[in-house]
Amino acid sequence: MGERSRAPESVADIEALSLDELNEWIGLAELRATRMKLSASLQKSAMKRLVWLEGQRERLHGIAAPERGRF
Repeated sequence: MGERSRAPESVADIEALSLDELNEWIGLAELRATRMKLSASLQKSAMKRLVWLEGQRERLHGIAAPERGRF
């Protein structure tokens, strides 16, 4: 079988990342959520993931997450 993505999927995965690694994942999530042409449902899930990653960064490192509003 194929390998699973190495993308963080749980709080434990996030806690194992350095701030730089977390910022890289946030950058990829932001690219997917805001720049790529996706269907509405995929765009919504990408935005949810971005908001979740930014929330975890705020919780762990104290960097305020931007206000993204409703998605």
